Amino acid sequence: MYSKIIISLFLSLSIIGCSNRVIHLVDDNGKEVGECTAGYYLHFYGLEDSIDYMLYQCAKDLIDRGYKVSGVLPLDRDYTLPEPPEGKSWNKKLAMSHFKSKKITERELGYILAATEYEYHLKMLDAEKRLADGNIDRTEFNKITQEAEFVWRGE
Repeated sequence: MYSKIIISLFLSLSIIGCSNRVIHLVDDNGKEVGECTAGYYLHFYGLEDSIDYMLYQCAKDLIDRGYKVSGVLPLDRDYTLPEPPEGKSWNKKLAMSHFKSKKITERELGYILAATEYEYHLKMLDAEKRLADGNIDRTEFNKITQEAEFVWRGE
């Protein structure tokens, strides 16, 4: 009996804060011309907003060229990030403090979290490529990693 309860509890906790979604971009004839996927694991605030933001960022160039979205993506929203406090850049810690003090909405928090995590991943992909190509050494790579981590998390 206890094992069923433990398994049920584990499964419930493992799906909290997890989601992903796929959209397809189609031409006027319904032919698929692209696809975007976004998902997060252990993302407790603004989860669906983060997914919407990333899907929009992926699809916006094709949308601007007249292609249509097949799937769920609110196109009537303003996906602009709110301005960070003067002299600062957004990171997870700063965004969470502004959300908890009600200076930004949960939707804005979701957008900020998605944008900062995306920038982190771009920096890491670039650093990994530069390391693999021999353009930087392991010390420089570790420095970039630490700086990118600080910019993303703010810790």
